[in-house]
Amino acid sequence: MDRPIPYFKLLMGFCIFFPQDQKVVEKYGSKYGTASNKLVYDGPYKQVGWTGTNLKWKLVKNPQYWNKKNVKMDTINYQVVKDSSTALNLYNSKKLDVTTITGSQVAQYKNNKNYVLRKEASTFYLQLNQKKDKFFKNKKIRQAVSMSIDRNQLTSKVLADGSQNPLGYVSTYLAKNPKTGQDFAKEAEVKSAVTQNLTEAKKLLKEGLKEEGMSSLKFTLMADDTAAGKTTNEFLQSQIEKLGSNVKVTVQNIPFKTRLTDSSNGKFDAVVTGWGADFSDPISFLQLFVTGNAQNNGDWSNKEYDKLIKASNTTDATNPTKRWSDMVKAEKILMNDQAIVPIYQQATSQLWSSKVKGVIYNTAGNNFDYSKLYVK
Repeated sequence: MDRPIPYFKLLMGFCIFFPQDQKVVEKYGSKYGTASNKLVYDGPYKQVGWTGTNLKWKLVKNPQYWNKKNVKMDTINYQVVKDSSTALNLYNSKKLDVTTITGSQVAQYKNNKNYVLRKEASTFYLQLNQKKDKFFKNKKIRQAVSMSIDRNQLTSKVLADGSQNPLGYVSTYLAKNPKTGQDFAKEAEVKSAVTQNLTEAKKLLKEGLKEEGMSSLKFTLMADDTAAGKTTNEFLQSQIEKLGSNVKVTVQNIPFKTRLTDSSNGKFDAVVTGWGADFSDPISFLQLFVTGNAQNNGDWSNKEYDKLIKASNTTDATNPTKRWSDMVKAEKILMNDQAIVPIYQQATSQLWSSKVKGVIYNTAGNNFDYSKLYVK
């Protein structure tokens, strides 16, 4: 609170700012939050039966909740099912009321009356390690990598889960221009940064390699070891290698936690990563790429970008029009310089039992308001 924060109300809706009961936190110490009985609850539900490692638990109506009379559902049973085919079978057997579907399942069920597509404020992109691999400091090489990717094929054929092509780094439907109402992502769009152009890509790569005194491009592409991570990585490998016989991409799929650690420590050439907005303001995305930010693992730096982000948070913080302009300009710098390579905007496809109604999804695309659920 040492400066004006125009998105303060939105920030307070992010879970990390939720109030904590000091006595309970101090009572459990390092064990706080590690199991259902190591927490205290002030919401519409209490969590019951989670030990920290088990795959089943419950949300039970909280008798102390201030608005308990308007909470319609008494119990919500959670079950973790790691295989999507198994989960779908359980749903069709009426043993699950809600399940997430992927790939070919989406194609099969997208016209089903119980199909729900949730577009998320979450963008997946490549970070290119400019500190470890000096050739990634070359803008033409970064552009060549981006222009090699057919994002239409990735979203419609490979992922096939409702995810969409990105307009840039900041996701669509996150924020609107305070004067015109235009979507931020549309206003800040740099089409060349998210569009395949293989002819131009080959030309840029040739020029970039010549400038770097190189004859070939070789690097390792790191991603999660999930099914989506593996298919995305393999697809990107095939796309980038279309740049020529002198381009070799090695894929590496590792556990999520390891990927985060290696990314933070700069132990990568290129990495598939993602960011979801914590609150409905472009700064939730854009602040990550100021010089020295802990999430700026590719070590990209631009003085004008830093200046614009700083202005949006200080001198222009209380002027909505100027602040908006600062952020639009910053996004365009990020994309024109191909600081990162946006690959897709994530979405979640689900099937909901027709008996369950009242689903509310927040604007940042991450949380349900369970108190609105009821059985028809």
